[in-house]
Amino acid sequence: MSALPASRRAVLDLIRRGERTVNTLAAQLRISDNAVRVHLVALERDGLIKRVGIVRSGMVGQPAAEYDLTPSGELALSSAYPAALAALASAIGDRLDPRARRALFLEAGRRLAETIRPEDSGTLQERAASCAALIDTLGGSATVTQTKGSATVIGASCPLAAAVRNEPATCFLIEALLEKHAGVQAEQLCTHGDRPACRFRVTPS
Repeated sequence: MSALPASRRAVLDLIRRGERTVNTLAAQLRISDNAVRVHLVALERDGLIKRVGIVRSGMVGQPAAEYDLTPSGELALSSAYPAALAALASAIGDRLDPRARRALFLEAGRRLAETIRPEDSGTLQERAASCAALIDTLGGSATVTQTKGSATVIGASCPLAAAVRNEPATCFLIEALLEKHAGVQAEQLCTHGDRPACRFRVTPS
């Protein structure tokens, strides 16, 4: 997701603080009701807020819709996730042996895949393309090369770079995610070090 404009971030922050109707948001922001509605439409379209109820004041006029943040909206206001994931990956690397680290990240990837609509039909090329698109959605930039019987998804970078620098086994999370998402067998051949980059060999499952 691209960075939120400051005006929409301000709307999200006010909703988080309990200002959940058009009128109260407009009063706090000192803008018109219509200007607030433009922001709310965009935020709702992007899945950052949702309507949670109707406020009936007992006065003449239309009831007011009430809004709240979605989990994606909470994430949009947080800067803690990359640093927290990197610290967690480092702690896992310090405490668990390689086999246990791999198993843990594979399980995390499978669980993450359950939150994403699968693309597990079509040719191997089509499934590899869906893997590349998923990496793009996560914040990477991936392309596909194909050889006989396999395809390779190659990223220009890594969407989990902060964690992978601390613990390379984090890549197994993406491996399991791609496998379950696209119904393929994926083998991670990623570049680690200071500039991690995704590379997954994909074959039929």
